[in-house]
Amino acid sequence: MKHEERAQLARDIMARMVAKYPDDIVLGGVYGSTATGTDTEWSDLELQFVVRDGSKVRQKQFMFKDTAVGLFVLDQGKLEKRLTNPSPSWPFLMGVLSVLRVECGDPEQLQAWLRLGQAVPMEKFREALEESLPGLVTESHGRIHSCIERGSLEDIGCAVIEVMFEMRDALCLLNRRWVTHDYYQGLMQVCDFQKQPRRYKELVRALHATQDPQELARLSDALVSDFWQFLAEEGIKVVNYTRAEDLPL
Repeated sequence: MKHEERAQLARDIMARMVAKYPDDIVLGGVYGSTATGTDTEWSDLELQFVVRDGSKVRQKQFMFKDTAVGLFVLDQGKLEKRLTNPSPSWPFLMGVLSVLRVECGDPEQLQAWLRLGQAVPMEKFREALEESLPGLVTESHGRIHSCIERGSLEDIGCAVIEVMFEMRDALCLLNRRWVTHDYYQGLMQVCDFQKQPRRYKELVRALHATQDPQELARLSDALVSDFWQFLAEEGIKVVNYTRAEDLPL
């Protein structure tokens, strides 16, 4: 579909949803490339709805003329809880809200949610990062070396991508910021953050440019080493337990 047809489809869906659930929808809008006008004929269509707590509106995904269409739904209470209790999903949620083109509901409500997310104390972000870090970067980085040991060299690139995306989420939390692009552009947006590991931009660019398995491993080792050193300098603490009886079960 061309942009005009995709944008019209968004309006048609929005009108039908409001007509079907007049008392449930608090706000609805379009995000992604359709909202910014940068979509191509291969782009998907993404709509975000915020509904009243207890609503029976459910998210749906379907195909329309070979285009993937997603209707994503969040209860208002759950949205506000996620905004005020940071986790690795907080940057994605704030990113969606920051680019959402409101099609129904009060645009000022959208701005109020953005302010709510931005008002969370920095200490809560640091706590969320410390809690999340055992599941970020370490496993995916280890998988790179497991792939080498197993001879699964074709899988190394996938593991490297996981490392970079998980590091992006961690750095979003540490900076109380978010990105508005996917893939490589999103990784490059992190370069504008105040707090980032040394050589971050240099190493991410180099990782993106090579397909050599050994070079991918070497560069990812350097990136992760810089990352952990940076976190230590920032006072982010992750306990590396050595005795099973010490685990906080």
